[in-house]
Amino acid sequence: MLDRIVGPILPVAFVIALGFAAGKRGKLNHADSLLISRLVLNWIFPALLLVGMASTPRSQLFDFRFVIATFIGLMGMYALAFGIGWFLYHELKAATLKGFVCGYPDGAFMGIPILQAMFGPGSLYSVLVLNLIASLIMIPTTTMLITVASGEGSGTEALVASISTAVRRPLMWAPAIGILCSLFAIKLPPVLADSLNLLGKATPGVSLMCLGLIMSSVKLKMSSEVWMNLGLKLLFHPALMVAATIVLSVKGLYVQQMILLCALPSATIPAMFANEAGTYRSEAATSILLSTVVSVVTFSFAIYLINGGLAAA
Repeated sequence: MLDRIVGPILPVAFVIALGFAAGKRGKLNHADSLLISRLVLNWIFPALLLVGMASTPRSQLFDFRFVIATFIGLMGMYALAFGIGWFLYHELKAATLKGFVCGYPDGAFMGIPILQAMFGPGSLYSVLVLNLIASLIMIPTTTMLITVASGEGSGTEALVASISTAVRRPLMWAPAIGILCSLFAIKLPPVLADSLNLLGKATPGVSLMCLGLIMSSVKLKMSSEVWMNLGLKLLFHPALMVAATIVLSVKGLYVQQMILLCALPSATIPAMFANEAGTYRSEAATSILLSTVVSVVTFSFAIYLINGGLAAA
């Protein structure tokens, strides 16, 4: 049992620490992290999703109860944290960014390597569902609310523009092509599939090292707000996902994977939004960094529960 818990965590921690050390020693800098992030999000991760979705059995794509449960788990956490932020601050930007920090798990950088180590390539489907909900619902909603709070335009215009931008990103259309291939039983040519696999296999290691590099440039500023975010993200979020699966009576490997994804620390994207919005910057960055560190313990407990049969078919 101990090997099943520690096995996926230690290699992840090592590669993150390697990126962190490279940043602290000046071997790589913040500009490098931006370049690597674009490489991961626009090239190698979409390639991995495309070939992974193309090989996904068609029957898995119609598990609507799983998709609905995931929506409840992600957007329910977003809405709860937003409500708490609004009650505490009565400020739309801060409340929105609090919801974003607590509701958006790091599925791209940490989820893929951990899930692939535990469940194999088939776990990409869970990451895809998370990515679709985040890209088409959570990120556009965040953009709209921040735009309204800034007085820079109407919320409807911001929402339409954000969705339009999202569907043009490789993270959206690449897996969409893979889904179409799965639906219509279209097999990718072997040369193309091998090429995409070769590119996509770089995703876990490169993304984790990039995460460590990003963390090396963050300054810690502890506060009660940060500790509250940690509790919401690392403890309440996976619990909410478990509750959603119980209510909808869904079980199985993909449900277990989504519970683990919700138990991951916050993604780095909310920190970029906070930096651009000019508010909640320290709280967002510190919450993301500290949740990544603390998750070594809390995520290990989540793995223990999954190995014990939680949400098993």
